[in-house]
Amino acid sequence: MTVADSPNPPVERIDRSPWWASLGVRSAAYAGSFTIVLIGTIASYRIMHGNEPIDRRFRDFYEFYSGAEALVNGTDVFAAGKLGYIYPPLLATLLMPLVQLGIDGAGLVWLVTNAFVLAFAAWFGGRTVATKFGVPKAAPLITLIGLALLADKLFGDMKMQQSNILMFACWVIGMWGLGRHWLLSGLALGFGFSIKYLPIVALPYFGVRGRAKHVIGLITGIVFWALIPAAFIGWGTNADLWRGAAEGLIHSGDGGWQTEEGRARVMNTREYGISITTAIVRTADSMGQPKLGLPIAALLMGVTFLAAWWVYRRNNQPMWLGRWGRAEQDRWPLLLVEWTGLIVVALAFSPQTNSRHLVHSMPLGFLIGAVIITGKSQTTRRLAIAAAAIWWLGMVLPPSIPSLQESVTAWRRASGSCICMVIAWLITAEAVLGDRNQTRKIEPSFLPSSTDAEKSVIVSSAIPQTPIALAM
Repeated sequence: MTVADSPNPPVERIDRSPWWASLGVRSAAYAGSFTIVLIGTIASYRIMHGNEPIDRRFRDFYEFYSGAEALVNGTDVFAAGKLGYIYPPLLATLLMPLVQLGIDGAGLVWLVTNAFVLAFAAWFGGRTVATKFGVPKAAPLITLIGLALLADKLFGDMKMQQSNILMFACWVIGMWGLGRHWLLSGLALGFGFSIKYLPIVALPYFGVRGRAKHVIGLITGIVFWALIPAAFIGWGTNADLWRGAAEGLIHSGDGGWQTEEGRARVMNTREYGISITTAIVRTADSMGQPKLGLPIAALLMGVTFLAAWWVYRRNNQPMWLGRWGRAEQDRWPLLLVEWTGLIVVALAFSPQTNSRHLVHSMPLGFLIGAVIITGKSQTTRRLAIAAAAIWWLGMVLPPSIPSLQESVTAWRRASGSCICMVIAWLITAEAVLGDRNQTRKIEPSFLPSSTDAEKSVIVSSAIPQTPIALAM
């Protein structure tokens, strides 16, 4: 019996933080994280108070606000704004009280809310990952690494005044709840589903891992947040808006903006998406073979799964055998590998993914930071640094400057960012599982008369006490 199999694993109680994680270093890391949040907030504020037309000053928030205003006035939500409100009714319903402030006041509230949500989610995500790796004092450093690696996309999202920071927070709370907090995890993911649908991918994951409570929690969260707007806008209106949002999503690949009454005008994913799926579909269309696009994309998703399986296999980590039920709640940091992989693959292969959606993947940055700090071998740390470099370069290159605009467009259309993100996750998985595999050297078989509990204590004391060893 290993430490990870015990009913009360000590991973969260033992502090193995590095000696250099002093108060001064932690304070500097917090200052760095605060600076990143502040830069994005100031950039967004300057755009809001610029001289452009109102829809350009408030970017995507203008569409959210227009949807809320339409609900207040009883007009067509999906016809409001310039590009149109495209989401389920929850977001517009939550923004209805801000309509009385006007677009300027509401925009300021949205900006401040986004800044606070980002600060909280980054802090909480870094703290969660650090705690599960047994290095709670290193949490500020892990937070800073995650924010720095994805700063380019964060700034872009804040300038566009989007809702992806809310989604990031939902993923972080869902990650924290992978242990025993199944209801809070489900409520957070259900909230995210009622904005951008993507957290639904957690449902099959919980299912194949036998996490019955998490399945119930997620379904409860989806139903709860789907019905909440009905208390304010009525059951009929709520149902109509859900139908219109779903129809807009279904028809988003038809080749144009949907303008039919009562239907969301979702962007043409074939033209604007940056995922691997949309890149393959565009390529197949350009070659006159449109029917080959989705099958090839599905094949590439299968290749990604096989690559992950190979990483598990070479590190003696079962992907299926014994991976079921209650024991899963204590498999840290393996759960972090799978959770970040779930987000990465969902983004990389979703037809709706655009560059701002990559903000959702920040938990991968926290995981990379934790491996850099806790890796007990140079090979592990080098792998994590390589993953960080590939991921960061995929996010920032080529620079978005006028002289390189054609290169930027080509990179996005080729799904360069998503490909780099998938590669970075696979390398990170290899680093984490490889580090854990090195601790599987001493078996308790030489103690035939010992109880399982005694063997666990002796083996855990014989194994080098790294944070990853504690998670075996």
